[in-house]
Amino acid sequence: MKKEILTMVSLVIALSTTASCGSNNDFQSDDPTPPVRPLPIGTNDVSVRNLTRATTLFDAAMQHYISGDMKMADMYNPSTDKASGEADVWPYTAAIEACNSILEGYVALSKAGKNAEQGSASTYKTQLEKLYDGLEYYAGTFKLTSFTRNNHEWTVYGVHRGGMKGGAKVDGDQNVYDDQQWIIRELLRSWKATGDQKYLDKAEYLTAYVLDGWDWCLDSKQNTWGAEVGGITWGPSYCTKHACSNAPFISPLVWLAEYYQDKADKVTYRTINGEGKRLDVTANKSEYYLMMAKKIYEWQQYNLRASDGVYLDMVGANNNIRYDEFDGVQYRISNPSTGASGTKFTYNSGTMVSGGADLYRITKDARYLNDTRQLYTATFNYFPQKNSKGTWDYAYSNFSRWFDDVLMRGWMDAVKIGVDAKEGVGTFQTNLDYAWDNYLKNNALPRGLTGGWSSNQAQNDVRALVAFAYASEYGMLVASNLQ
Repeated sequence: MKKEILTMVSLVIALSTTASCGSNNDFQSDDPTPPVRPLPIGTNDVSVRNLTRATTLFDAAMQHYISGDMKMADMYNPSTDKASGEADVWPYTAAIEACNSILEGYVALSKAGKNAEQGSASTYKTQLEKLYDGLEYYAGTFKLTSFTRNNHEWTVYGVHRGGMKGGAKVDGDQNVYDDQQWIIRELLRSWKATGDQKYLDKAEYLTAYVLDGWDWCLDSKQNTWGAEVGGITWGPSYCTKHACSNAPFISPLVWLAEYYQDKADKVTYRTINGEGKRLDVTANKSEYYLMMAKKIYEWQQYNLRASDGVYLDMVGANNNIRYDEFDGVQYRISNPSTGASGTKFTYNSGTMVSGGADLYRITKDARYLNDTRQLYTATFNYFPQKNSKGTWDYAYSNFSRWFDDVLMRGWMDAVKIGVDAKEGVGTFQTNLDYAWDNYLKNNALPRGLTGGWSSNQAQNDVRALVAFAYASEYGMLVASNLQ
């Protein structure tokens, strides 16, 4: 994850907690300047209008945040028309997400026999290529000793941008597994949207890297997910296991399992036997990916689900990595857990909604359908609060608008398997439309969708992560309004 979060967690890790999400809702605007209104829209068709707004926000964000060599600013202030800072790989991935959502929006309209008002899918396929080219500035190579491999070389994506393609620092805490998972998710969406094999190949390579972080060390008891301790640490240099480094991976693994379902493709992975020996295991790709999706789902549900059904942030541990020798070779071994803790962020539950929905779709196991239905109810009761404007308040922190985007995805996935989650999805449509109608400025929306802009111009910075999340949400809502 990002520099700010990395710094914060390093300070509090021994206490097995994370900084809490701010409980304050969106600040209220006291800006005396009338809001800038959008140009008239030529149609009242909500799905078409959503795509128009998605492309408008995305195109503006690309101008506001992206400069030469696809370098992304962290902030943009539409009141001063100035960008600042340098974005980490997480917000950069959000731009890819938004582009994918727009491409999916074009597909959804085409299937429904409708025409977009502006732009074309080919335009955004070109943008996608540029974004992936720029992503390589975050790539780097390092060697890692994991639970099952010794000094193995990987090329992955670092938190921070390097000065040249492939030259980023990725050792130590400079790469984390959740960043790779968000990238894998978008690579698979890009592959589905374009049919380009290179996206699938890169997604599977990074998938092997992330699954190398699964804790295969044997436990003293038989867990619901297997005989191993389980869980993926936040990153290769961390011992804590986070909701965000586990649950986001469930859906991409299911997608891979679905693709290989009727194929004979094999994969070889490493595990640990009862004597501690590291073994190579060969399996059908479909079976392996589905097995790991189920294991991660079980681990997350057992360890991080709170009594109200919503998910906590992390399982704590002493953050000194431990190693041991087996057959003369050094490997990493587990750190004892200090228990679950942390804030109930929207994205940590949203990924489990999506994961449960995808697992139900591929297995038809009613357990996953029931889980998804119950989690939707729990999250809808916990997170949004109706206000006097007829809009919905979601708690705000620096990154929470993108966290909320992940919850919306989950609710949309729930709808697809028959869960009545449309009211939850509708809160996002309502809030985005309210902000668009009242606060659009330089084709940007405020971080507080229902509160607007501050009269203090210096307080109107909007993170790239948030700006692209809004474009992505409008893009995803295209299909939602066609269901």
